[in-house]
Amino acid sequence: MEKQKNTSKLIPAISILAALGACMSIWQTRLYFLTRSGMGEMRSFCNIGQTFDCTAIEMSKYSEFIAGAPLSGFAIAGYFIILILALFAFGENFKKNMKPYLVAFTGIALLFSLIYLVIMITMIGKLCLLCLTVDAINLILFMLALKLPSKVETSNGFTFTHLIGIGFSALLISFLFVRGLDPQAEMKKEDLNDIIESVMNAPVTPLSIPTNAFSIGDANAPITIVKFSDYECPACKMGANAIHPLFKRYAKEVRFVFLNFPLATECNADTNLKHTIHKFACEAAAVAVCSGEQGKFQEAYETLFENQRDFEAGKIAELLKSKVADVDLEKLKACMTLPSTADRIKSDSQIGANLKVQSTPTFFINGKKVEGGLPTNLWIEIIERMLKK
Repeated sequence: MEKQKNTSKLIPAISILAALGACMSIWQTRLYFLTRSGMGEMRSFCNIGQTFDCTAIEMSKYSEFIAGAPLSGFAIAGYFIILILALFAFGENFKKNMKPYLVAFTGIALLFSLIYLVIMITMIGKLCLLCLTVDAINLILFMLALKLPSKVETSNGFTFTHLIGIGFSALLISFLFVRGLDPQAEMKKEDLNDIIESVMNAPVTPLSIPTNAFSIGDANAPITIVKFSDYECPACKMGANAIHPLFKRYAKEVRFVFLNFPLATECNADTNLKHTIHKFACEAAAVAVCSGEQGKFQEAYETLFENQRDFEAGKIAELLKSKVADVDLEKLKACMTLPSTADRIKSDSQIGANLKVQSTPTFFINGKKVEGGLPTNLWIEIIERMLKK
């Protein structure tokens, strides 16, 4: 009788935790695809300080399986197996052999959690709050499975045939979730390969980078990506979202250089630009340049793109200050009025004009021109191919 009471409490708890684990894995899979497609935000909700960085985890090669499939997709299948096993355990005819299966699968889940925790600490150097939550779920699931009664009298038992059916069903459910969460699922692989090949086969354009250009990454990196952009341009924001995760993955392999090409006649030296398209572009560019002079370029770059819709004439510096507290506002405003600041923005745009930049964003990866930007996963493929060369 006592064993039956324990089972009646433990099985519902295992079911709830398995369902919660599946939900967390679905959330992780969604974040994986958003990050790698460039459709997510530059600052993830679970990027906290220097230790917790979900973007770095999702961009790591350790978060993917064969052909770019997310590991979290297999976690979805694992949790559904545990959940279905637990649901079987509610039936009197299946309780006899259920503990070994639940212990085995929760034990496998816990083992993977421990292995991945070591990878995060020793190889990636970052932690993920979602991953740690999943780790806690796996630990509790395993402990609950161990507490299940070893023997319960019953006439029929759980068979290997049942297990095969459960495994197949869980994998099918996981596949449907993964495909449904992938924003590029409907895109043909051949079309994506054509885009990659067009970049790889593009001619190399000689490009002289100003010595004072703001950049992120190792100055001696074998690959350089130069971006011409306008901080008020919606497409530039999408381009920023797409390359931002690359900062985490290729800190040593890629140098990212940022040059201004505001679509406004007041500060763009390109004579082909006949009228102003973005009225706040010049002011935003000045804020970025002057923030860079204070060593806060990346913070300004991210903040300006994240808050495009809040731009107001004469108030963009205050907007930045409200988001980046350690910026010296008075120094920033004084810098924005300097002729040298305007000259720097025009100088950047002149470089773009000489390179026949006609729209923003425009990128040059090791001199190969890319107009309009690419999804993050295509950038990864191109970078990997260049690194192999």
